[in-house]
Amino acid sequence: MGNRMKEGEDYEDAFTPVQHATSERVIISLAAADDLELHSCYLAQAFIQPDKLDEGVNGRVFITPPKGSDEEPDTVFEVLRQLYGIPSSARALHLTLTKWFKSQGFTTAGFEDSIWVREVGGEYEDRLIVSAHIDDTLMACKSLAMLEKFKAAFLTRFEGTDEGEVSTYLGAELIRDLVNRTITFKQSVYAQKILQTYGAWDKPSVKTPLEAGVRLTKEDSPTFVDPALHRRYRGITGHLSFLVTMTRCDLAF
Repeated sequence: MGNRMKEGEDYEDAFTPVQHATSERVIISLAAADDLELHSCYLAQAFIQPDKLDEGVNGRVFITPPKGSDEEPDTVFEVLRQLYGIPSSARALHLTLTKWFKSQGFTTAGFEDSIWVREVGGEYEDRLIVSAHIDDTLMACKSLAMLEKFKAAFLTRFEGTDEGEVSTYLGAELIRDLVNRTITFKQSVYAQKILQTYGAWDKPSVKTPLEAGVRLTKEDSPTFVDPALHRRYRGITGHLSFLVTMTRCDLAF
């Protein structure tokens, strides 16, 4: 788990870069302003598709047989490919994607290691931008023919599905107006789900979380924290954090 990693020991084995939400919005803005085709592909069972573990990911990994097996005592199995549950699976996928994108003429976009760009030149008549967030990919290109050709090559190398023109991405809805060159990026369905999950959907709205003038002190803190209440609090803040990151930064204030 990420919270158990230690820098200098196993941090580099499992750390996986993901792009900033701002960079995603930049790609979507470019697509709206320049009339770029905006498509997506989905990787099926993404974590079992990376290259073998001995190809520069984190060396050899062994596991014990499952309970109930007929193997001899002290038997272990060597894992030849990534599996769900192995800490390095996401990083292995990222390294495999990076290796393949580089073979296709792409370079990373500045400090964003999960966004790749292939510039115009040679056989490439238009710039192609690809952003990968684990198993969800966002692709932008002026030429539909070039984009379709690239998606075919991508889905030949990786198992997945062609989602076509983007209508949803990372839990957000995209509504495109080609005439006015705008793309509306919103999470109303996600926000509604949060309110329904935590029993606030039918509650009246307020402008601030607490009444004006309320001051909380250390003495107001409970001496015992109910584990269920603690889990609920973490769940609410986690859901709201994603909403803040993607579309509703105003909720952070």
